Amino acid sequence: MPNGRKHPPKNRFQDEKPDLSDDSLRKIISEGDVEELNQQAKELGKYFTQGGERERLSSSQIRNVLDRLQRMKKFDLRELQLLRPLLAYAAGRHRGKVMELQQISDKAICMVKNDHQFVNFRNFFEAIVAYHRYYGGK
Repeated sequence: MPNGRKHPPKNRFQDEKPDLSDDSLRKIISEGDVEELNQQAKELGKYFTQGGERERLSSSQIRNVLDRLQRMKKFDLRELQLLRPLLAYAAGRHRGKVMELQQISDKAICMVKNDHQFVNFRNFFEAIVAYHRYYGGK
């Protein structure tokens, strides 16, 4: 590398949080807009791999939430609402980007009112985790 650097210069915009508006989240959860889902999940998945060791999101930090969500085969408001404290616990324990994922997920869970929306939420959460892994998340 030029100037004796071992790594390329960090993009100063690299750690900027993607702008997930309420409208985008509504399109994903309520309307099932898969293009919006993929775009937002890709940006969030990449974002959650960035930052310092204590900032980044690891799969193990949210594994319990993902496992419970994947075991839910149909919409169950009670079970879905119980994911909120599980996510809050993970966020309180790990802070950093886990807390940001918790805030996004909490807002999305509150939008889910039926089976169709539940499937959209589950797909969105799984897509974020999948893109996180794709971009090097561990």
